[in-house]
Amino acid sequence: MTDTRDKIVNIDAAGDIILVVGPEKLRLRVKSIFLKTASKLPGTILGPDWKENHILVTGLPVEIILPEENAMALRCICAILHHQNRLLPQVMAVNDVLRIAVAANKFGVVDALTFASEFWLSPVNKGASDLIVLAAAASLFKNAQAFRDITKALVLNYGDSYLALLSEDVRSILGDRVFCLLEEQRGFARLKLGEILIGGINALGCVHRCGWTSKYAFAYIKLLEAQNLWPTSLFVVAEAIERANRMPDPIPEESSVECRYGYKHFVPEYRMSIRYGLDDLTSRIGICLHCFHSNQAGPAFCQMAHEHQNLPDQY
Repeated sequence: MTDTRDKIVNIDAAGDIILVVGPEKLRLRVKSIFLKTASKLPGTILGPDWKENHILVTGLPVEIILPEENAMALRCICAILHHQNRLLPQVMAVNDVLRIAVAANKFGVVDALTFASEFWLSPVNKGASDLIVLAAAASLFKNAQAFRDITKALVLNYGDSYLALLSEDVRSILGDRVFCLLEEQRGFARLKLGEILIGGINALGCVHRCGWTSKYAFAYIKLLEAQNLWPTSLFVVAEAIERANRMPDPIPEESSVECRYGYKHFVPEYRMSIRYGLDDLTSRIGICLHCFHSNQAGPAFCQMAHEHQNLPDQY
């Protein structure tokens, strides 16, 4: 059997501590001075009786056994604390991001990982099962902007039951309430989208009985059905918004009678009239982490300025 004592990852080759982490006993050589600048790490890992001159007295780094911790997470955290970003993986799996977030929250080094975590928390090209894990990580990293962007992607791009995304790891961090909030906000977004689209039927036209307004309203209704944009078809919000943005203006097939006020007739600009509503709806989607932690989040969108800021320390 290979002796794991020989397997040392030199985060700092001159380090005065060797962290023996996890059941695999990964050995990380680090400097205590870097750990001491990272909030609760000294008291949690080094203990109250740690002596800075230990290595000077014995000539050897002291070993600290951490069998319950995640080796990958502590390796990444120590690499960042020692400014050794080359030791980080180029691609980080979302479950590893969550493990790092759990460890960072436990040891109080969330602030030290701010810039790295912003890169890890990007929702781009992530499926729903990955996004919910990143939402839990964003909550632990206290990154309100990332939490909003991730939950926005879940509301816009996912059409199935959120309960299918439930896992014990996510539940232990976010609880069941986040799934209720996501469902409420998606339902609210579908309702608002349907309201915006149906509102086009009442586009301004002639108020007289010449049929000018009616022929455009009928053409618009037919176009909504042809584009699969009737309110009962708005399952995936982002796809519906994309179809609405691509939808051409309707062309009536029916004619209208001659109107003495025909000089006031104008062709309704349906796309222009709904574009503002669609843009406004999209910009407002996403759960505010501040309101989520204060139990004030709901289907109504947060309008407070704090929604783009990270959480303060008291959270």
